[in-house]
Amino acid sequence: LAHSTTLTIPFATADLATVALNSLAVDREISEGKVKRTLTTEDNKLIVTFDADTLRMLRVSINGFMDSLILVTKTLESFAQ
Repeated sequence: LAHSTTLTIPFATADLATVALNSLAVDREISEGKVKRTLTTEDNKLIVTFDADTLRMLRVSINGFMDSLILVTKTLESFAQ
């Protein structure tokens, strides 16, 4: 795939990064053949790599992922209180 980017999202603990990974991993890419998303953790960081055919598909995929990430982080925060 022609275009790629990696996001590194820090969490307070490695366990929270793993919970976020498990929550986000179940969502499939809408255009699976045009976008590939890989999620891993390293210590307390969630690492997400996107590979896409076009810049537009890369942007759309990242935007959708960020919406889900915001929901997951807000949910984790509410359970921490």
